[in-house]
Amino acid sequence: MLPELSQTQSRWEAAGSTPRNGKATVSSSSLNSFAGRSLLLLCPPLASRPAVAAEEGGETAGGRSAMAGSDLSPPDPAATGVAIVIMGVSGCGKSTVAAMLADALGCGFVEADDHHSHANKDKMSNGVPLTDEDRLPWLESLRDTIRERLGRGEDVAVSCSALRLKYREVLRQGDVSYKPGSYGACRVKFVCLEASAEVIAERVRCRAAEGGHFMPASLVRSQLDLLEIDAAEGITVIDATVPAHAIVQATVAQFRDELASTAR
Repeated sequence: MLPELSQTQSRWEAAGSTPRNGKATVSSSSLNSFAGRSLLLLCPPLASRPAVAAEEGGETAGGRSAMAGSDLSPPDPAATGVAIVIMGVSGCGKSTVAAMLADALGCGFVEADDHHSHANKDKMSNGVPLTDEDRLPWLESLRDTIRERLGRGEDVAVSCSALRLKYREVLRQGDVSYKPGSYGACRVKFVCLEASAEVIAERVRCRAAEGGHFMPASLVRSQLDLLEIDAAEGITVIDATVPAHAIVQATVAQFRDELASTAR
């Protein structure tokens, strides 16, 4: 094995674990039934501002480049703040929801797509799924951005597919206090938007026809096949066909006690 690939494998092994099936789901009827009441119940005890299209390597809304990496200042472990990652396959609406969430909280918004390399975007545009080797530098860049925001005691809303447990483990390392498996204590939280393959494929087709994204509908199945959630992670899965504003309200309510933005 080439040295660089061996190092990459070791980095994945340090972050990954074997997933178990299971997830906490929230349907549209569940969200509607909680209207006007506390939505903290949406998280079972398992443990609008438009998005800013940043230049590759440029700044995202509310902060500096996620590509800065090694230039980051040492984070303050005592700082508060939460990173909420709105996750799911392409076309689930995560960018819209994350941008609206950032607006509601008055915090920074990070669009993971802005931090893909040109090579990654070219592969996806041509209908070629990314490999783990393609994804790892991208995830590490996002981890560093999250670490910087949390180190300043800020909340941040992130839109990222984060389809596999080992991908999410890389992002969780944005919390310098995170210990593998201590999901509840981690300051990097995940909310997954989910819809049927038919709904997702139609959304992606419409978006591609409008020239609004590099992801073709042909890659939807590969993303759905990758999606996995370990029940122990305590990730709330929400129906992606629910109105975005309702998802934002539910998310703010769910994490209210942990957010720096709502603690003031």
